[in-house]
Amino acid sequence: MNDYLYEYDDPYKLLAHHIVSSSRPADVIRCLTDNSYLKSLIIKEVRLQDFCGNFLDCIIENILDDKDRMEYMHKLDELAVYYYTKLDKGRLRDEILAVLNNSGIEI
Repeated sequence: MNDYLYEYDDPYKLLAHHIVSSSRPADVIRCLTDNSYLKSLIIKEVRLQDFCGNFLDCIIENILDDKDRMEYMHKLDELAVYYYTKLDKGRLRDEILAVLNNSGIEI
């Protein structure tokens, strides 16, 4: 486990605060209980990424010009699934619960 000097250096604490502060209570509950919901959030986020750079701009433009958008989205989904497998869901959920408890929020 990483030792973080400050709480705001811990990415799981930051993510938990973001989820609690920007999500509806029903969505916070889903984050706590529904793995497929977490996976769908990561897929959406990966699909919205702007992968930019000299090479990537050229390659992605060609992919989209060649009408390979569906294959490109499928590959992004595969990347998102990889990210999902790296997510420590238990740690995230513990951090969400800590934010809720420390804030006096009952859902």
